[in-house]
Amino acid sequence: MSLLDEKIYGNALNLIPTLGPVSLTKLYNYFGSFVKAWNAVEDDYLNAGLAPKAIREIIANKQKINPEQSFAELTRRQIEIILITEKNYPILLKEIQPAPPLLYIRGQKDVLNTASIAIVGTRKMSTYGANACEEISSGLAQNGITVVSGLAFGVDAIAHNSALSNAGRTIAVLASDLDNFSISPRSNFNLAQKIMETGALISEYPLGIGVQKGNFIARNRIISGLSLGTLVVEADSESGALITSSYALEQNREVFAIPGSIFSPVTRGTNQLIKAGAKLVNSVHDILDELNLQTNNLPDQKIIIETNEIETQILNFLTKEPLHIDELIKTVKLAPAVINANLTLLEIKGRVKNLGGANYVKVR
Repeated sequence: MSLLDEKIYGNALNLIPTLGPVSLTKLYNYFGSFVKAWNAVEDDYLNAGLAPKAIREIIANKQKINPEQSFAELTRRQIEIILITEKNYPILLKEIQPAPPLLYIRGQKDVLNTASIAIVGTRKMSTYGANACEEISSGLAQNGITVVSGLAFGVDAIAHNSALSNAGRTIAVLASDLDNFSISPRSNFNLAQKIMETGALISEYPLGIGVQKGNFIARNRIISGLSLGTLVVEADSESGALITSSYALEQNREVFAIPGSIFSPVTRGTNQLIKAGAKLVNSVHDILDELNLQTNNLPDQKIIIETNEIETQILNFLTKEPLHIDELIKTVKLAPAVINANLTLLEIKGRVKNLGGANYVKVR
């Protein structure tokens, strides 16, 4: 059977709702081919170990699916399929249970076998969490590490954007198919397009599968499965990010967590992870050192543009915690116009960041 035929009929079988990754793998292992599995009859499916109810659904659905036409729809949308038997299938992902036998991808296939770290967390993060996520993701990108996340609001979006802003590569694992109309949330549509330029969007779902609640849990095993380790930035005690960290542990991967306030509900989960043995992360060094990854280009080795006396005064009072400009004016005791002008210069130099509402933090 040709590789193209295997992809055509593998996709056709994946369109049958009753066939998840476990059943698809069972069929492939029994028949040795998706083409043969598609052309099998009821007794063959029974011998392959499928339940009678599942077999009835397969036979009924096969009459409704046109394999060639369904595959042509993928091609029209520039969605490729990588089979688990192919060399460019992610090596780490092959190790997980259950590994998706078919992987749908839009973007750059070579990114799938690069050193990767997953970054996950809450959709409703604090300013502290946003800053921490941006710093770690940026540091990973600057060191050539691919950032993996789920394209959701909050931590996911910041992780992807920070990697891209630092000329890095990132992979977004979707809980739906990869059609443009399925990308969710819609506010991250443009981000998804940027990701594909140097990285990839991937999914185990065929066309026609929109976002469903159960998809997110299944998706999380792929996020951790692609990665050497998973960093949880902020998460409450019932966050889906903790499910991802649980998958990482099951997959024998490292789990990292950023410590947070004992009073904040969005850091209860991360603090609990650290208490249970997750590696506490204060900087990107902690991840790189733990995994023995190359650190030839650490963020603090970047050339620092010199600052004037007033800029240095401002930097001495700014930290990673937001400070309102009014407080800065009172502390530094300089005219507002002078403070504003120098803050603008520091932003241009990449030393401070305006978080909005005239709140500033030191970047480096």
